[in-house]
Amino acid sequence: MRLKYAITIGDPKSAQIVAYQARSTGNSHLTREDIVTSLGVTQSRARAGLALIYAKYTKDHHAAATALRELQAYATEIATEYLPPNSSWEFHYAVSIMATLALEEYCRTADTPGAKCRCGGKGEVRDLKKARMKGICAHKQCPRCHGTGLKPLTRTRCHHAILPYFPVSQPTFSRHWNPFYDALLTWCDRQESIAEAKYNAYANLNPLAMETDSSEV
Repeated sequence: MRLKYAITIGDPKSAQIVAYQARSTGNSHLTREDIVTSLGVTQSRARAGLALIYAKYTKDHHAAATALRELQAYATEIATEYLPPNSSWEFHYAVSIMATLALEEYCRTADTPGAKCRCGGKGEVRDLKKARMKGICAHKQCPRCHGTGLKPLTRTRCHHAILPYFPVSQPTFSRHWNPFYDALLTWCDRQESIAEAKYNAYANLNPLAMETDSSEV
């Protein structure tokens, strides 16, 4: 069972999700207790990634707060690699705002209010040209969202968000702050991948390891 489904184990709808996973991927060797234990191990080994996944897929506010603290700490750590040195509180507040916006973007899903693209969050639209040529119903990747199902976000919102506290020109923002924001999003994706890998190592791929390390949780 994939981690984004496993985290719903405490949800009343989890039985339906487990059944869906069984139909999609075949019978799983994991019991409910196995999943809970594996999540505990993942929590101890990939806290940031698991918090990000909970914040993204369950919209858990506590997890979102944990993820934001982790992301803000990382943003402060790498700020000097991308941004001109500055020790003012306004600068640090702008860095914090960028981390907050990056987390919001990372956590957007098709069920986030107002996030769906014109394709309805499906990431694909009807291919009328192909349908007419072949006489069959055909689909193609949505050209607006490029398959994500989400309305694209512009970096203008980030620039406007920090301007009241730390004024920077558009060229400066594009040269320094935009790559900084990209690095924050990359970190979120990387932490999610790490958490997924840890979960798989202790659950799906190596159940014996899960039993051996359960005492560490």
